[in-house]
Amino acid sequence: MVRQMVGDEQQMYRVLIARQQRRDNPDWERGNVNSPRFFWDGPECTTAYGPYSTIGAARGQLTFHTVDVYGETKKGVVDGRIQRAHTTWEDVQ
Repeated sequence: MVRQMVGDEQQMYRVLIARQQRRDNPDWERGNVNSPRFFWDGPECTTAYGPYSTIGAARGQLTFHTVDVYGETKKGVVDGRIQRAHTTWEDVQ
């Protein structure tokens, strides 16, 4: 089944989300609030979401992934950006 997302010469958007992975703290002590269970300085991974036909839909996904349930940003742990692409057609031999 073929699905048309956007037409010729229209723009497409995608969201790139970079997450900082958790790394175990070997000195973690249960019940000690000053001893975190995880450090957020592990390896980083990037995931792409999309494509979207409007920038508003891409911005909504960016907000969803970069703001936690309490409405605070997760800077340093999760970061993201929106990319734009144009669809063009050319002859191929």
